[in-house]
Amino acid sequence: GLSGSLPFELRNLTELRYLIVEEGDTAGPIPPEYGDLLELIILDLNFNRLTGPIPESIYGLPTLFQLDLNDNALTGTISTSIGNLQFLQFVQLEVNQLTGTIPESMGNIQYLQVLELFGNQLSGTMPVGVCQNRDMANGFISDLTVDCDSSDNPRVECSIPDCCTDCPF
Repeated sequence: GLSGSLPFELRNLTELRYLIVEEGDTAGPIPPEYGDLLELIILDLNFNRLTGPIPESIYGLPTLFQLDLNDNALTGTISTSIGNLQFLQFVQLEVNQLTGTIPESMGNIQYLQVLELFGNQLSGTMPVGVCQNRDMANGFISDLTVDCDSSDNPRVECSIPDCCTDCPF
């Protein structure tokens, strides 16, 4: 597997559609240059030792379908720009060190099926738009998992009954 840091030179692979580096020994930040991969459909970097914030440039990938960065040590907040990712169906950011609130703009992602955010330090209220998308007749958001029942850590309130499918902590 890949070890060391993620190579920023991958940005030169302008037609790259799948970037999957999972369960490795990869450490350090996600290169902001990955935002230049405009054909990228899947960004899967789970179970590594990645640190730092999610680069703002990632939220500008027009065809991104899956954002899987779980089980790393990512910090910072989830950018409001995540709402620009209109084709996003899978957001898996669980078990990191993310802080702040879940952006209201996440309710703009109309095809979202899986949203896993537990194991972070997120707080506030689940955006109503996210819950409304979950309640749509087409059954989007089959898995919505956040820390919503923890007395020791910040928690996310799911103000609409049955909005969150799982409260693991």
